[in-house]
Amino acid sequence: MATSAAGEGLARLPGGAQLAPGETPVLSDRFMYSTIAFYLHTDLVLTNRRLYAMRPNTLVGLIPIGTGRSAYPIENIAGVSAGTRFDIMGVIIGSFAVLFGLAALSIPNAAWLGVILLVLGLAAIIGAPKQAIEVMNSGGGAIRFPVSVFERGRTVEFANRVSEALAGTSRTSAPLSAGIAPGPQPTHAADALRHLQDLRDQGLITDGEYTAKRSEILARL
Repeated sequence: MATSAAGEGLARLPGGAQLAPGETPVLSDRFMYSTIAFYLHTDLVLTNRRLYAMRPNTLVGLIPIGTGRSAYPIENIAGVSAGTRFDIMGVIIGSFAVLFGLAALSIPNAAWLGVILLVLGLAAIIGAPKQAIEVMNSGGGAIRFPVSVFERGRTVEFANRVSEALAGTSRTSAPLSAGIAPGPQPTHAADALRHLQDLRDQGLITDGEYTAKRSEILARL
C-alpha cells in the first residue's frame, strides 16, 4: 500500500476513531507489523492536528491479543525517522531455542516442546533485522512503531513526507492544513476547563499536559 496523500476521503481514522471537528487527514499508510507477523498491520495517519497510530498487541510477537491506539499532537513531535537495527541477542536466544528444540524432538513425550522451541527460535532469528518508524517527541523521548524490514523503502518515504509536513508548520501557529481558523479562546475558568477536557478527549493533548494546564487554570482562581 503506497502512502496516501490528503487522506483520500477518510471520514474516520483506522479502527473507527472519529476525526475531531476541523480535523483533516494529510497522510496515511499501512505497514506489515514485522517480517514474521506479516499478517498483522500497523496503520499510521497524519492529520492537521495529530499523528494517529493503530497497531496490534501481540504475544511473543506472533499471536494477536488486541489492538493499541495512540495519538500524538503535532506540536509535541520533534521529528520522524525510519531506523534499522540488528537484534544480536535475538539471534543468540533463537539459536539456543533451535538447539534445545532439536534435542527435545528426540525425547519421548517432549516432541511438542521441541516443535514450539523450533518455531520460536526460527522466528527470533528471521526477525533479527528490525525496521521501525521512530517518532521523537519534544522532550527527547522516542516512540517506535515496528514494521517489516521488507518495507524499509516505504517507511523511509513515509517518514520523509511526515517530516516535510511538520517542517512546513509553525509550532506557534494553528495545526497543519491552511484554512482552519483557531477557535475563540475561553476566558472564563469553567469554559477553559471544559475546553481543556474536550482537547484531551479528542487526543489532542496528553494526560500530563491536561493535568498541568488544569492546575494552572485552577491556580488563577
